[in-house]
Amino acid sequence: MSKSIGRHAQVVMPASIPESADSTEEKHVDVSDEAAFIAEISRLLSRTYDVIDSLEDIVRKSHGIDLTVSELNTIEIVGHTVLHDKGEMSVSQLADCLHVTAPSATAAVNRLVRKGYLAKQRNREDARRINIVLTRAGERVFRLHAIFNRRMEEEVSRGLTPDERTMLLKGIARLEHFYTTVQQAEEERLKTSKYEGKR
Repeated sequence: MSKSIGRHAQVVMPASIPESADSTEEKHVDVSDEAAFIAEISRLLSRTYDVIDSLEDIVRKSHGIDLTVSELNTIEIVGHTVLHDKGEMSVSQLADCLHVTAPSATAAVNRLVRKGYLAKQRNREDARRINIVLTRAGERVFRLHAIFNRRMEEEVSRGLTPDERTMLLKGIARLEHFYTTVQQAEEERLKTSKYEGKR
């Protein structure tokens, strides 16, 4: 399964989200059976990824949202800093948050400015400093995404004890670590292959 978790966590949802049914069927799995347990994890992840892919495509078409996952991630970071924390965001700060170079962050910001989701403003106290802010369209996307995330968090954690929530977080963290480790290994392998190809 090569798709990353981050890729599928960035789904924009409409402001109106139907309440989920309480009668969601849960397949009984003998967790002491290693093969059955692994098979069920694989089935659930594959099904979840497929549904999110389909949902993402439907929502983008119905709401006219022309954003890639990385662009949505950029909007989310700017939104949290500017709207939630009432702070300011420069291109260099965004680059640090995205773990990319300043030129890459600049290119990402410029694309979103052209699409109408971000704008650049001069800092009132230091005219040499350029701040990044969300436009109305950017705020709309950010808030829709926040609404969906909140509903998802409530649905996933509903009825769980503190211990069960802790175990859920540990499981997701392990999954994230696995994908991150594989991603880094693949990136390193590609770099090595390109280097050896030039020799």
